[in-house]
Amino acid sequence: MRKLLLASTVALASLFTIASPAAARSVTCDGVKHGKIITRDLTVPPGAACELVNSIVRGDVKVRANAYFQATNTSIHGDVDATRAQTLFIEDGSLVRGDVEGDRTAQVFVFGSKVRGEVEVRRANDKVNICGNTVREDIRVVRSGRDILIGDPRTTDCPGNNVVQRGDIRIENNFTDVELVVRGNRINRGDLIVRQNRGPAAKFVQDNAGGNVLVCTGNDPLFTDFNNTGWLNRSGQCGTP
Repeated sequence: MRKLLLASTVALASLFTIASPAAARSVTCDGVKHGKIITRDLTVPPGAACELVNSIVRGDVKVRANAYFQATNTSIHGDVDATRAQTLFIEDGSLVRGDVEGDRTAQVFVFGSKVRGEVEVRRANDKVNICGNTVREDIRVVRSGRDILIGDPRTTDCPGNNVVQRGDIRIENNFTDVELVVRGNRINRGDLIVRQNRGPAAKFVQDNAGGNVLVCTGNDPLFTDFNNTGWLNRSGQCGTP
């Protein structure tokens, strides 16, 4: 009898330890979901594709290796973090109350949304398009390529961004062979810094309204600075009013 009771106790213990606390707090997503309310963190597993439409996530979103995540008119109460993913796509009136971060994610698209934290992209290797957003903190794109648009009203569906509070836009150490455009953005009290961007693509810093300091240094040729207005201080390749 004692052996039977012990075996039952072990079986019950194993039932309750199958899921780790972290797993219990997370919901996995693969497929298209409309009008969902997710009360925990959400994880897009490696290689999966998750699309949320008109939905709410009351936690963080984590996008794993080679996965695709798209949020359309969706509210996310925490951070969105894509690491080694294929695509991170936030659009159409979505709200992220935390940060949006893409690390070694091939494509990052943020369109027409509100981000109460920062947007940071590191080591993207294909496309970074950040257009028509209101961002409370910084927009940063570093060590990325090959096609980077940080606002471009001259392109269809890519209006400039509005950076409020004291947030900066920092575009640094990228390599582009398609294009690098920073155009039509409005920075409330922060800085616009564009430096050490390499590659044969044309590079434009145009029609950006500031702001505190505008600095453009060490960028490869085919660099155009034009009609950036309202800055308290300017220097480098963007030093001429």
